[in-house]
Amino acid sequence: MALGVAAALSTVPLAGTAGLAQQLADIRLNLTEDTALIRACRQFNRSTGVFDNTTLGPESNRIGTLGTGVQVRLTGVVQQGRAQVFLAGSDLSPIQPVGWVDAANLTTCGTVTPPPAARVCFRADSALNVRATPTSSAPLVGSYGPGSTIIASTNPPTQRTSPGGAPDFGRIWLEVAIANRTGWVSRSGEGGVGSNITSIACP
Repeated sequence: MALGVAAALSTVPLAGTAGLAQQLADIRLNLTEDTALIRACRQFNRSTGVFDNTTLGPESNRIGTLGTGVQVRLTGVVQQGRAQVFLAGSDLSPIQPVGWVDAANLTTCGTVTPPPAARVCFRADSALNVRATPTSSAPLVGSYGPGSTIIASTNPPTQRTSPGGAPDFGRIWLEVAIANRTGWVSRSGEGGVGSNITSIACP
């Protein structure tokens, strides 16, 4: 064991195997928690990639990109030059609620004026029902015919993955803007397999 790790561990209480492994991992990655930053609001001063690791790469580890002016919340966990963030009210991606970004691209909320948000559009590959909430048991609020243009309610799109059991069996849902309100369409089949929509340029 390296002297630095041994010295660091001497300042913390002994833990079980799992706890000790986590302590070693935190020390190796130089992760720290600043309680004053937990849930603090920050916004991006430029378009920024979000990754599932602190090295911010390779590209296969990118879980999304957030644009200039988008506001995020800090988890309080930081590393030199890095910050762990989450989106209030939604996940960064269907499978990843938090991610890592370059801290140099963050600034205090309210100091950057977001540009007009570009729309995100899809084509319905089959007839799709629009539900009030992301479940097939929710009331119908509209529908799309095959080939219809679907406009996501947000950019990046807001998505939810349903539980694995009935009635939705792990379908992925997309929040859409339709008839002056929002609704949800199932963008995948059971277990998140397949796709009912195709990304297109907005008209």
